[in-house]
Amino acid sequence: MSRGDQGVSWQRSGLLVAAAVFSCAGTAWAQPFRLGTWEGSLETLSSFTRQETRTGDQRSRSQDILSEERLNVRNTGAYIFDPRLVTLSLGGSFGIFQDRSSFDGDTRTSFDTLLGYDAFASVLSDQPLSLNVFANRTQSVTSRELAGRSEGMTENRGATLFARGVYIPSTLSFRQELLDEESRVADIVARRSEQRNIFRYEGERGWTDSEMGLVYEFVDDTDRVFPSLSFRSHDAQANYSLDFGEELNRRWDSRLGYFTRSGIADTAFWTAEESLRVDHTEQLRTDYRYLFVRSETDGGANTMHTGLANLQHRLYESLTTTAGLDAVRQIFPQGERDSYRGRLGWVYTKRLPLGGRLTAGLGGSLQYEDDEFKATEASVSQETHTAGTPVALPMPLDNLLVVTSSVVVTKTALGPLPVGCIPPAGPPVPLVLGTDYTLQTVGEITQIVPVPCAGATVGINPGDTIAVDYRFSVSPSRSFTTEAWHANLSVDYRWIRVFFSHEQSDQSLISGQDGRFLSDQRSDTVGAELRYDGSRLHASLLGEARRVRSTQVDYDSFRTSGFADFAILPQATLRLSADQVITEFSDPHRETRSQAARAGLFYSFYILGSSAFVDASAGYRRLEDTAQPTDELIEARLQVRWLYRKLEVSPALEFFERQRGDTTTTEYRAMVRTVRRF
Repeated sequence: MSRGDQGVSWQRSGLLVAAAVFSCAGTAWAQPFRLGTWEGSLETLSSFTRQETRTGDQRSRSQDILSEERLNVRNTGAYIFDPRLVTLSLGGSFGIFQDRSSFDGDTRTSFDTLLGYDAFASVLSDQPLSLNVFANRTQSVTSRELAGRSEGMTENRGATLFARGVYIPSTLSFRQELLDEESRVADIVARRSEQRNIFRYEGERGWTDSEMGLVYEFVDDTDRVFPSLSFRSHDAQANYSLDFGEELNRRWDSRLGYFTRSGIADTAFWTAEESLRVDHTEQLRTDYRYLFVRSETDGGANTMHTGLANLQHRLYESLTTTAGLDAVRQIFPQGERDSYRGRLGWVYTKRLPLGGRLTAGLGGSLQYEDDEFKATEASVSQETHTAGTPVALPMPLDNLLVVTSSVVVTKTALGPLPVGCIPPAGPPVPLVLGTDYTLQTVGEITQIVPVPCAGATVGINPGDTIAVDYRFSVSPSRSFTTEAWHANLSVDYRWIRVFFSHEQSDQSLISGQDGRFLSDQRSDTVGAELRYDGSRLHASLLGEARRVRSTQVDYDSFRTSGFADFAILPQATLRLSADQVITEFSDPHRETRSQAARAGLFYSFYILGSSAFVDASAGYRRLEDTAQPTDELIEARLQVRWLYRKLEVSPALEFFERQRGDTTTTEYRAMVRTVRRF
């Protein structure tokens, strides 16, 4: 848009605003504010929770009864003078709750009010320059596992400015988030109180053959309970892409990024990425990429340069050939690492008689690495790992010969909160060795072994993400090669699929004397899957065996899994799933068994103008490990939702039983929620 066009646009905006105001001179001035449509609801919630924990001969009981009533009122579509000028949405809520809890004979009773509001205003929403302003506040009381309770208050306020008529259409926003929460499980109390100020800019513009985006965000987080967890961060990103060439068969992407965070651990990251894709023909494509990453932490600065070139060719849609060259240069405070790799691979597919398909793959690579370090140790900062689901298994660190005394673990993202756990402050959340996790060494490999949360103990749970800082031993000077190749074969007839794969890598020392850092590995996987896809039944049964032999660790694993979705009726669906993994380590001998099963039934029906939805499920999970206590969880739920005109009734029943080692926790919960809208 030219400057002249922008001027015309702003002039039109001014005329529209003037017209909206003066057109109301005869009538709207007498009534400058007009309400919109009223709506509201009356909500009630009643819950009962009973829990018992047994550890040997010791036993504790707790019970919680909670009732809550809340009235919500909202007016939408209100405006000042004219809907094109200012539109409003106003709402408020008033409620009361009563709670009676007991723990081993100690009874507590509480009563309080629940106040909330929600206000939103939009100014000149259809114009090139517009503004949105909002403010809301919510109070809540949640009945938790183990007869616990969480009382929370969240308050948000802010504004967003939209500038659509400028050269780069942009949004500029500021919001303040306030959180105050207190959680109680039995006699354990945890409090969380944070204030977060966020300033954000976003700009994006597209042209015929290109587009550009800009993002900047500043976060100022103040933790009132744990001041050491307070932090400030700056995050900036710039992206640009261009399609060019006679047939627009070339695409260039450029990305720049900067992130810095100050607080419990000062960090700074710079990233730059340039990539080019060239579609020479319909069968031939090449890709080129350069990546620069620099990180600065208390342990020093790490810099990495990566260059990649890839080629892909398709022959008759049956044979795909890929080739590539990679070069990586890493600069650490303690030294440098250079590596170069060449890759070549083929994937062949062929249709077989009776509707089958054959897939075969073959490929290999040769890599040369040269390490020059000034010391015998190097450091790693913020190495990220995510715990698996549904069971958090040990997570091996990326480098060998770790100095275990230097390991520092921080939780950076939270997965679903398991039964009986209090929400932690953060993230980030510093974790404690021996309480939240343990370390396990297998050969030269060090693993983070998660300890599940319990009460106020944070632990590492399925779906959590952790960042690990540590030091590891290195060879002061060495160079070596890594030869790797892989092959796989699969035959798929839809109803049955059989597959086999082999992976192998061998490392050879060229210079240097310490061979502890080298590792050879071989892995073989074989399996079969049976499938059925019918109009009412979808089912699968998978069996897989894997053998891994390496210089560092040897193990065999066996996995069986299956699922079935069966439409009993058009309104009823039954879902079944099960999974079992057995892993046996040879040196030292260790065995893990992971078992999980779940059954669910969903049913809906309509009768006499009302509708109902029933969701019933039951699950079982068990983890046996010779290196840690057995963890077992049984759960069952029944949820019903009944709707009749403006009335909604939702009862629910839940049962949990968790056993870890010699501690067993059993819990029953009943809840009824009703909503009457008007």
